[in-house]
Amino acid sequence: MTNNVRLVLSVSEEDRSKLDKLSAELGMNRSQYVRYLLSGCSKLITPSMKYREFVKHFSQIDLSLRVIALKEEVSSEDMLFIESSIKEIKGLLYQGETKLLEGGRDEIERS
Repeated sequence: MTNNVRLVLSVSEEDRSKLDKLSAELGMNRSQYVRYLLSGCSKLITPSMKYREFVKHFSQIDLSLRVIALKEEVSSEDMLFIESSIKEIKGLLYQGETKLLEGGRDEIERS
């Protein structure tokens, strides 16, 4: 399908902000989002997109803890504790994301 028709649409500032927010949630620009809506697809935001800021902050914490763990003053026991704690938290996050994704698939199948 070729995109050969230009569409000009006037909306309020509030609606434009809402359009920008919703399209950003799915990692799309305005045009992509409007085409997505017109295609009839139901909105499904994967947890990784929905919690992008959380993932960004957790990655920074992960990096900081790894830097601390590598310092000479940190005992090997403490270093192992930090590493295992990070691994445990990542495992819990992965399990939660998997459950959310499965719930989203159930909703799509019901539609």
